[in-house]
Amino acid sequence: MKIVNRISKIFAMVAIYIFSAYTYLTAKGFIFDGNTPVLSNQAMAKTEFSQKIKGEVMLSQTLNRGEGDIKAPITMYAFSSMMCSHCGDFHKNTYPKLKRQFVDTGKLRFIFIHLPTDVLSMQAAKLSYCMPEEKYYDFIEELYTKKDWRFAKDDRKLNEYAKKMGLTDSDIQKCKDNKKLTSDILLVRENAITSLGIQATPTFIIDSKDGKELISGGKRYSDFAEYITKKLGEK
Repeated sequence: MKIVNRISKIFAMVAIYIFSAYTYLTAKGFIFDGNTPVLSNQAMAKTEFSQKIKGEVMLSQTLNRGEGDIKAPITMYAFSSMMCSHCGDFHKNTYPKLKRQFVDTGKLRFIFIHLPTDVLSMQAAKLSYCMPEEKYYDFIEELYTKKDWRFAKDDRKLNEYAKKMGLTDSDIQKCKDNKKLTSDILLVRENAITSLGIQATPTFIIDSKDGKELISGGKRYSDFAEYITKKLGEK
């Protein structure tokens, strides 16, 4: 009996270790490609700022939530997980500056795309797409600002923020049960990994007259601004 108890304790400790490690990795910006974790701010450390790609960004109408002029010469797709701290840093600190300089002036179209890394980030993604379109980015900003829901044992805290944005308990349950939405998000995730070559969060796809380019990991605002300005042919 003592041996059984000891084995049970060992398994419990291993399970806790695995869960804690996974939570840490996803929060730091890891995404798992198969069984291999890749860190977002190191994934492209030894390559150029951007690299050419040939794949197409696949988005259903429901998932295509953008800010800025739809006819802007450049579109930036931001593939992010709600559990990723580097993604949150970009959205809270870098994107507002890019928005003022490029999005609000009609030069850049910005589209935030969820790339869930676990069950809770999938639920956060679904809830954001179940929001009215005008509240989509407000909800994302709210979740990146608040961290308590990420480390909760269940989705009750997450649901509280959804209700704060206007969803009812019935809306939340319908959203949670929406298998079509789950399928759409997973298809986008699969396409991002297999067709676009995305291995980390955040990753950005830039679509311009020069074609599509991939930028991996969190970058400084000044680096993004310089890159976009060159794409626009401005000084």
